[in-house]
Amino acid sequence: MKRVGWGIIGCSDIVQRRAGEALRSQPQSDIIAFHSRSLDRARAFAERYGAPTAYDDLDHLLADDRIDAVYVATEVDRHAEQAIAAARAGKHVLVEKPMALDVAQCRAMIAAAKESGVHLAVAYYARFLPKPQVMRSVIAAGRLGRIVRAVIRVIGYYNPDPSDPKHWRVSGRGGGNMLADVGSHRLDLLAYLMDSRPTAVCGFADHLSLPYQAADTETALVRFDNGAHVTVLANANVPHPGRLSSVEIYGTEGSLLTDPWSDEPVTVVGSDMAPVVVESPANAHFPMMDDFARSLAEGRAPRFSGQDGLWATAVITGTYESQRAGRVVEVG
Repeated sequence: MKRVGWGIIGCSDIVQRRAGEALRSQPQSDIIAFHSRSLDRARAFAERYGAPTAYDDLDHLLADDRIDAVYVATEVDRHAEQAIAAARAGKHVLVEKPMALDVAQCRAMIAAAKESGVHLAVAYYARFLPKPQVMRSVIAAGRLGRIVRAVIRVIGYYNPDPSDPKHWRVSGRGGGNMLADVGSHRLDLLAYLMDSRPTAVCGFADHLSLPYQAADTETALVRFDNGAHVTVLANANVPHPGRLSSVEIYGTEGSLLTDPWSDEPVTVVGSDMAPVVVESPANAHFPMMDDFARSLAEGRAPRFSGQDGLWATAVITGTYESQRAGRVVEVG
């Protein structure tokens, strides 16, 4: 099995918390280089993760023949440009979520990968976690009957200081606020769990109380192609111990009421199915990155494509378009 050389674009928080260690421990992977606009920062990350090279020029990283794939871990408004450049340089691309600022950018990324014959995937790691796998098997076995409704809640408080490196998330560069950040994970996961995709969305995005540019109160109503109605409630202005987060799925014969990220057992309300206890991996990014790296080493496609990653962005941007236009927005 061949080895996969990686270039990591963006020395960000997610690299420090999960992704860097996930790639370093993946058996077929070698981290070749880090890129940052600060060469000192790139060098510091390279030293931390045992990479031989650091770049502050993206073109130089993309010209490095030792690199087979890149992981794009920068701000959302830089995803499309960097992913397209990497694909055109012949590199496979794993890009952080949400995929891009809008559907047009997502489609341009998909087109660039197809034209260059490389693979593109989005880092929606929850698809690979054990608990969602159990939830999906429960739904596929018909224990919920026909799914008719789902509710996603991501309600908490986020008010970073302007000096915070993450302030970009609320400055308009993230494509939204809670809806785009943690909400995108839940939207993507719901599409996976139901084996369905969104077809129409309407919503509101308002700035009600917090002192920054991004909306702090976001609500979407989404119709999926299986007919289910999905309500998304996203707030960044509600002080709460931790965050109120859940994905509730309602069917004609039973319901799954849980947060896929919690340690609660998988329990079907209205059913005699015994609760299923599922352990989470130590590093949530590892199963996703392991699949992507193994797929390249084995010469096959990753389990999920860029097209799969597009749908969450379609709902997010559809919500904001609906707010502006005052109408239902078709997603296609």
